[in-house]
Amino acid sequence: MSIRKSIIEMVELLSLPSKQIAYEKHVPIADVPAELICGFCDDLYHPKSETFIAEFSEDELKRMAHLYGLLSVAAKIPVQSVTDLQRCPEWRSVVSLAKGMSAHYKQNPAQSGRDKD
Repeated sequence: MSIRKSIIEMVELLSLPSKQIAYEKHVPIADVPAELICGFCDDLYHPKSETFIAEFSEDELKRMAHLYGLLSVAAKIPVQSVTDLQRCPEWRSVVSLAKGMSAHYKQNPAQSGRDKD
């Protein structure tokens, strides 16, 4: 799977609180709040990688940097569940940004390269 497709899937998950709750329900042994954050920040977001950069427009890279910042703030909030996380204004900011990003990706699923925007 391409990094672009993986990012799009993760952003969609971050944009949909109902899917976050379903994910937690289906994986009860996992720390899903941490997985949601680490899934993007640690596993997928590599802003210094040329391969990564080549997959996204400049505007998309800026939005991902913003999302990374919001997720970094949310990571510091002590929560026990996705429901707890979703009650936090910091997480609502994550969801809001992710919704906009997800809408963009639905319109531009295959867009790649920094010169396109």
